[in-house]
Amino acid sequence: MANLKEIRTRISSVTSTRKITGAMKMVSAAKFKKAQNNLLRFRPFYEKINHLAADLIKSSVSNESAYMIEREQVRNIGVVLITSNNSMCGAFNANIIKRALVVLNELNRQYPQAKVIFYPLGKTGEEFLVKNKFNVVSCNNAIIEKPSVERTKDFFNLLNSLYLGNELDRIVLVYNSFKNAATQIQKVETLLPLVTPDEQYGSEDLRIVEPDPATLLDRLLPYYLLNSLHSSILESSAAEHGARMTAMHQATENATTIMNNLILEYNKARQASITNEILEIVSGANALSH
Repeated sequence: MANLKEIRTRISSVTSTRKITGAMKMVSAAKFKKAQNNLLRFRPFYEKINHLAADLIKSSVSNESAYMIEREQVRNIGVVLITSNNSMCGAFNANIIKRALVVLNELNRQYPQAKVIFYPLGKTGEEFLVKNKFNVVSCNNAIIEKPSVERTKDFFNLLNSLYLGNELDRIVLVYNSFKNAATQIQKVETLLPLVTPDEQYGSEDLRIVEPDPATLLDRLLPYYLLNSLHSSILESSAAEHGARMTAMHQATENATTIMNNLILEYNKARQASITNEILEIVSGANALSH
């Protein structure tokens, strides 16, 4: 059994750790609430954009937009991997990086002649990709630290110019989608070329459009794609803070359990020490009496 001094040191260490994880849990909870509210406010707006885009695509005579034409030769593929800037969020980063590697293998198998280039949003993902010598283009990680449409627009303009300039022939998003604080869903979506929105978004009663659906569609598609990218960033942000809050809650609970066990061990060791001292005193008294 460890001596009393060692146990006291361990109790002090675990107590300090519990205070830290408890504080981090509170900070994460505040950030999670804000990120969740931002996402929930954005979702109805994004769904309306999807509805409108689906209606226009459905009513357009021909879909000849540069965003919707599948390239005959796919030479360069951009993969936008969204992770976090900080750790201590459980398996949040590990799961999405693992999914990105699966996506990479699938793309290499489907397009053996193509070059896959990663555009990581998040220091964790970028560090992993650089360390393992993948093709990486550094991006502004502040985009996911405090998500805003303005920051997302700068990043989208970069991707948009690369795609329209034929420097990228396909762009794929890999990110964690938010389900609840304890659950994240790894998603893979093709940003470009544009995949026709789901049939569920199309309506039978098409709107009257001036001057015509094709003209409005050309103006709408860049805005639609920008919001698709921003939606994935908001989803990842809410998922990250939820994962960190859950991880810190579990860490705090574990620290409490360890501390209680150490206190019990300390009390047992202290009782054993007192008992030994009493036995020594009694033995000494008996020896003197004889």
